[in-house]
Amino acid sequence: MNNINIFVSSTCYDLSQIRTDISEFIKKAGHTPVLSEFENFPISPELDTIDNCIKIVKENADILVLIVGSRYGSIANNGKSITNTEFLVAKQKGIPIFCFIDKSMLNALNFWRNNKTADFTYIVDNVKIFEFIDDIRNNSKIWTFPFEKAQDIISTLKIQLSYLFKSSLKIKKIFDEEIPDFFKLNLSDKALKILFEKEDIFEYLFLSQVLVDEIEKKEFLRNDIEYSILTEPKYFIEDYRDIPKWVNERTSSIQNIISSFNNIVNNALPIFIGKPGEPSDLKGLYYIAVKYAELYESLLNWIIVTRSTDIGEEFKDSRMVLADYASSPAKDIWNFPFDIHNQIKVAHEKIKLGEKSVNIECQLTLAIDNDTVEKFSEILERLRKYYGI
Repeated sequence: MNNINIFVSSTCYDLSQIRTDISEFIKKAGHTPVLSEFENFPISPELDTIDNCIKIVKENADILVLIVGSRYGSIANNGKSITNTEFLVAKQKGIPIFCFIDKSMLNALNFWRNNKTADFTYIVDNVKIFEFIDDIRNNSKIWTFPFEKAQDIISTLKIQLSYLFKSSLKIKKIFDEEIPDFFKLNLSDKALKILFEKEDIFEYLFLSQVLVDEIEKKEFLRNDIEYSILTEPKYFIEDYRDIPKWVNERTSSIQNIISSFNNIVNNALPIFIGKPGEPSDLKGLYYIAVKYAELYESLLNWIIVTRSTDIGEEFKDSRMVLADYASSPAKDIWNFPFDIHNQIKVAHEKIKLGEKSVNIECQLTLAIDNDTVEKFSEILERLRKYYGI
């Protein structure tokens, strides 16, 4: 049975009865309560308590119920408590979080804000609990509910879980009726979320997200370049007089790849992105992202093949210089999706704050580094003089 896993995060000893009551409510509601002190809590024997809890939040939790009392609890290696860390992991994972804070702690919080150097040992085990609460309420954008007893939490959860279920039904309806099957199979959750919500400039948000999603798939290949992980040579040049021919083939190939990048961004993209007031071709935008990443992969493979060519000892430096032809464009191509993504996020925030017009610079210009061109010209001249070719 595929029940919803609801992870209850709090310190155990001071809130043990509340945790038991919440567990019983979750079980009666037809869901699976996940609490570290119960026998159904899945553990990995090789991990300690903290790492086990973090692992379960990452891998099993569908919803997090965070209950904050007067104890901060044990400190993890990151300098934060286990509960604080579980909260951060859940927030990063993007699952629903329902946060409940002891009402007496909310009253004490005001005194702490006004006099942070005072002695609060009669209230809390660690003043970091105030910092934790302050961060949740002011920085985390998480709604908090005050409580005095377990029934307060249970009553609120009944209502909030009902809202969540109703919201899920709406999302399912949109997913079933409005999202094409093509996108269901190919898009990340973040890209699908953009299509669900359809906020202002959602087409630009969608484009920037799928560009980032697709280019990130090539990160390992990019690392091969970064750390000079080379494959078996594809070319073996035994006669130095064949080097110019090899160079011409390599330069012609790289020029085609770079030209294709300029075409996909500066020629094809304007066709698929809608003019103001007109819808964009979302499938076309996804095509742009996929093709962009494919061309980036071709560029990286070009570098690897060029670097690994067996060209002999006398002119082996020439392959590295030639491979550097693509180094500067490769960096620009990798950075471009992230730059655009950041620009569009900033523009989106400005629009939400009421700005009517924002500017987004979406143009990719690639060029070979002049120093690299000069270095390779010197190598070719040395080759001509040395062998009379």
